[in-house]
Amino acid sequence: MSVTDSPVDALLESGLRMLITSIVDNAGITRAKTVPAARVRTAVRDGIGLSPVFALMCADDAITSSPLVNGPVGDNRLMPDLGAVAPLGPDHTVFWAPADQLTQDHEPVDICQRAALRRQEARAVAAGLDVKLGFELEFTVFTGDPGDPAVGTIGPAYGVLAMVKLEDFAVDLLEALDAAGVPAEQLHPEYAQGQVEVALPPASPLAAADQSQLARLVVHRVARAHGLLASFAPITVAGFVGNGAHIHFSASLDGVPFGGDDGPSEHARQLIAGVLAELDGLTGVLAPSVVSADRRVPGNWAGAFACWGEENREAALRYVPGSVTSRPDSANCEIKIGDPSGNAYLSAAAVLAAALTGLERKAVLPPGLDRDPATYPDDERPRRLPLTLEDALSALERSAVLRDALGDAIVDPFLAVRRHDAESLGGLSLEDRVRALRWRY
Repeated sequence: MSVTDSPVDALLESGLRMLITSIVDNAGITRAKTVPAARVRTAVRDGIGLSPVFALMCADDAITSSPLVNGPVGDNRLMPDLGAVAPLGPDHTVFWAPADQLTQDHEPVDICQRAALRRQEARAVAAGLDVKLGFELEFTVFTGDPGDPAVGTIGPAYGVLAMVKLEDFAVDLLEALDAAGVPAEQLHPEYAQGQVEVALPPASPLAAADQSQLARLVVHRVARAHGLLASFAPITVAGFVGNGAHIHFSASLDGVPFGGDDGPSEHARQLIAGVLAELDGLTGVLAPSVVSADRRVPGNWAGAFACWGEENREAALRYVPGSVTSRPDSANCEIKIGDPSGNAYLSAAAVLAAALTGLERKAVLPPGLDRDPATYPDDERPRRLPLTLEDALSALERSAVLRDALGDAIVDPFLAVRRHDAESLGGLSLEDRVRALRWRY
C-alpha cells in the first residue's frame, strides 16, 4: 500500500464525489482546480497541472509580466495537502484541500507562498518559539442581484437585531465551520450595515492560514444556501467602513509565555518591535488592493498610525493582555492593518519574518500609546503608515528584511501584480473601484 492509499481510501469511503484544491495568488484571489472521486488518487500522487503564470494573474484576471516568470512556458504541480483536507458539507460529498506548488520533479517552487510560510515557521521553531496565529475575518452579506445588491442588514452597529435577521444563516455557518474542523470562537455583527465578523481559533502559522481560506469558502457556501451573497472585499460599499483580516499572534519562547506580569514579556517585546519596524513594507503585503488605503484611515480601527499600545484599537499593533482569568496564556498582539485582499500565507510569512528579525536583533520596543494616536499634538503624533498603494508597495520593495525572507521570486511578481491593479483600477472613482473588487473576494 502506498503512502497516499490510507487517507485517499478514507476520503472515498466517506462519500467524496469531488475534491477542490486551491492556492491563493498574488492578487489575493483563491484559484482552484477540481477533480472527481475517480481522479483523487492520481491527483494526490502526481499533482495537478498549473501554469507558473498564475503568479502573474491580477485582480481583473489580466496577466501581467515579470522577468522571474517565463510567461506561458512551464508547468507546476498542485499537490493537495491531505493533512489539511476538510469536508465542505454535512454529507461529505465535497472536500477541500490547500495545495502546495511543486515542480514536475516534485521539488518546491520558489513562487509558492505556502512554502514561504512553511520556511518562516521552521525558522521560528529553530529559534525555540511556539508561535500561534489566529485570524479575524470580516465580510459583508448582501441580498438581491450581484449587479445591484442590497446590504443584508441595516444595523444598528453590533446590534442584536442584525443578528436576529441573520440568525438562521449564523447557526448554519457555525455548524458548517465546526463540521469543517475550523470552529469559530466568535461570530457577531460588525460596525457597518451587513457586516459580520468571524474569529477563528489560534493555530500554528500554516494551519491558521489554511483555516482562514477554509472559513472563507464555508462562508460563501452557507451564504449561497441562504440566498445571500458574501464579500470579503476590503470595502464593499463606498462610504462604509471596510472589512479587515486582523492577525493575532503570540509565541512562547522555551516555555516562557508571550504575556508578562506587566505587559509583554521580554521576547514578546522584541517580536512586536520587529513587526513595528517593518510596518510600512508589511502594509504592502497585508493591505495591497486599490481600495485598501481607503479603509486604513483614522477612526476606522484599521491601524492608520505606526505605533502600538495596550488595548489601543487605533494603533497598528494592539497588545492584548487578555482576561485576568486566562493570563498569561491568552496574551497576544493584534495586527490591525490587514484586509482580506491580502494572501493569508504571504501575510503570515511576512509577519513572522519581521517578528523573528526583531527577536534576532533584540529590537527595543518604544513606549506604547495609551490614547487615540490622532489626538496627539502634531510634534508628538506617530507617523501615518503609507497613504497610497504605491507608497506601500515601494516600502515592500525596499525592505531587505521582507525581501530576504520571502525571496525575489515571490516579491517581484507580487509587486508586478499589485502595480498592474493600481494602473488598471487606481484611476477609477472609489465607487467604481469598490464595484470592480466586490465579487473578487
